[in-house]
Amino acid sequence: MAAHAQSATDMQGQINSLSAQLTAISAKLQSVEAQQARERAAEQAETAQRKADAQSLEVRQTREEAQIAAANAAAASQPGLAPLRAEQQSLNTTYVTKGVLPGSFIVPGTDTSIRISGFVNLQGEYNPTENLGPKFSIGNLDPSGPARSATKGDFQFNSKVSRLVVQSSTPSDYGPITTNFAIDLWGFVNGGDYNQALQNNSYSARIVFAYGTIGPFALGMMNSNFIDNNDTPETMDFAGPAGLPAERTEQLRYTWTANKTSIVSLAAENPQSGYQDTRDNIEVASKTEPMPDFSLRYQYTTDLLHLQLSGVLRDIAYEDGYGHRSSHVTGATIIGAQVNLGALATAFGQDNIGGQYWTGSIGRYIPDDFGGNVASVLAVNNGTTGTPQTIQTKLQDDQGFALYYQHFWMPTLRSTVTIGYNHDNLAAFLPADTSNAVATKTVAANLLWQVVPTADVGVEFWLGQKQYQKSTGVAPQNAAKVLFGGVWHF
Repeated sequence: MAAHAQSATDMQGQINSLSAQLTAISAKLQSVEAQQARERAAEQAETAQRKADAQSLEVRQTREEAQIAAANAAAASQPGLAPLRAEQQSLNTTYVTKGVLPGSFIVPGTDTSIRISGFVNLQGEYNPTENLGPKFSIGNLDPSGPARSATKGDFQFNSKVSRLVVQSSTPSDYGPITTNFAIDLWGFVNGGDYNQALQNNSYSARIVFAYGTIGPFALGMMNSNFIDNNDTPETMDFAGPAGLPAERTEQLRYTWTANKTSIVSLAAENPQSGYQDTRDNIEVASKTEPMPDFSLRYQYTTDLLHLQLSGVLRDIAYEDGYGHRSSHVTGATIIGAQVNLGALATAFGQDNIGGQYWTGSIGRYIPDDFGGNVASVLAVNNGTTGTPQTIQTKLQDDQGFALYYQHFWMPTLRSTVTIGYNHDNLAAFLPADTSNAVATKTVAANLLWQVVPTADVGVEFWLGQKQYQKSTGVAPQNAAKVLFGGVWHF
């Protein structure tokens, strides 16, 4: 009996021990289940937060995309522009991924998107008449003679137009804040464009664009608000047709998008004027600039037509160092247009036709590739002997036009034919100088092949004529040039 009782007691102890173990195991299971439930809840909360963040980011990015597109449209980055025109490679139009600028990345720890892009350009050029430089600077043509004959049959390669572009975009309560910075290799070189290092062909870098935008405001160096980039022919030659207005300058600009088709912009631009005097000082910069150049531009854009009307108001001043100052308030205008013929009839495909006309005291807004006096909007009569005091000053205005037709032989093969004319009203009292071009004329044709979406190669032929002052007794002279090469975008 005693042994049986002891056995029963032992069994009860084992049962109690097993029960306690089961209770502990159950508690542990409940704890694990609770932990797992908390982890699942945390994971679900994290997933929900990620989805909410992604949705918020997508909403913000969509909003910024619309703002960026509107800002770029206001900055006149129009679709369908010629890819070889260097000025037209600087601005973006749309996002290609969720976030920021096309091909850009977000700087870690910030909301700023960075995009690095640009293009590499290489062109060969043959000058059968005279070495006029890397651009077809017909205004620099010398009269027939030994000096010109010595440089005819000239061949060169150059890659000076190659460009590096860095852009950023940061969201703000005022819309995206953007910065745009670009450099190329067309910097000033003492002795001229071809005076480069003999061993390594080095070029000098220069700032092409350096500006920022916030809302409708843009500040910094960019293409002048006055010029018309959109109605410009596609040429391999960097200068384009004779006298075509082209200028980059520091400025403060306000852009107002009136509606889907109309944009108005007003800018105060860095003033700069030059003068030419009777002592044969060609294109000397004035020492005094009374006020900024004020430019106003209107652009109208549809699928069929792009139209631009622009004007600039300037105060051209000169002081002779002897207490005499001359000031002329003047201005200039440009009207340009491009018609996309495919919008009229599908048979035209991507063909387009366009041009622009300019008149007034343009001066520095026309490149100085067309004669030593082109930027000299002011002529000064200060005698030829004795003390160079001012006798008379006269504004020298320009009139000119450029017309072009672009035909697509197939989607990847195209040609552009263009003509250009510019006339400068030189003062009658200026001395005879064969550097002066009274009028310049050019005609060009090219054939361009888009080998891949990021690369174009082609060939281009130019003819030009320079008209000299009558007092030189030199008849109009002709020149030619052949270009070939390509541009690779990245």
